[in-house]
Amino acid sequence: MNAAAAPGGVAGHPLLRDAILPTLWRLSLPNMVAMGMSVLVAVAETYYVGRLGTTALAAMALVFPLAMLTQMMSNGAMGSGVSSAISRALGSGDRDKASALAVHALVIGGVVGVLYSMLLVLCGSVFYRWLGGRGEVLQAATGFGAVLFSGAVLVWLCNTLASVVRGTGNMQWPSAVLFGVSLLQIVVGGAFGLGLGLAPRWGMAGVALGNIVAMAVAVVVLGWYLLRGQDRLLLRWRGAARACRGPCSRTSCASVPWPAFRRCRPRWPLWC
Repeated sequence: MNAAAAPGGVAGHPLLRDAILPTLWRLSLPNMVAMGMSVLVAVAETYYVGRLGTTALAAMALVFPLAMLTQMMSNGAMGSGVSSAISRALGSGDRDKASALAVHALVIGGVVGVLYSMLLVLCGSVFYRWLGGRGEVLQAATGFGAVLFSGAVLVWLCNTLASVVRGTGNMQWPSAVLFGVSLLQIVVGGAFGLGLGLAPRWGMAGVALGNIVAMAVAVVVLGWYLLRGQDRLLLRWRGAARACRGPCSRTSCASVPWPAFRRCRPRWPLWC
């Protein structure tokens, strides 16, 4: 779509009028900074757990692949579908459809997050045993995973909300929020994991608590931002199902979560 053919409210958007290279750099830099901060979080948490002993460090190694799977599924797979669907709706000038897609994405992310939490909290020890965990290491991994994955729904909601904002073309705000909560996670995880200052020493559970607190804060901040109607998208629960009526709209709603499971688009709607 060129600027002349774009809907009235979209014709002046920087994506249509600015040079390609500066635009790509401006959009990618905030996310690069946020992803770099997530690496520092992983390094800090590994340091904290390493201070607790080799058993704790081995237990963390068993949980780490499933923790990364949570992030990749909710941010990379689900998130890419959310951003794509919302950007297409806004690009066509249909804000009601974009709002409906955002609501459906949040519902899907919340449901999948709850199921993910239940699976890994109740059956986590089975996965850790498959990965080679035995004895004290398996016990420590099970306890750590139970605390960490009890907040998996917050990770799904956080990454879904961030993807909604990215779909509007705003890369700065979600990256700034994720940068800030990453710092919070480092502080809270270190304080409660190692018992720094007045915080109790909860060991690996304290390190996992840092992730839960950080994700909860991110969900609140990003949700508040969207409820204020920023960036051409107002998060409205009422009328979301009605906005997804019609064959084309239903397919768009159904396609929001699908990249997380398959690459092809579905031929049927979900519930809208």
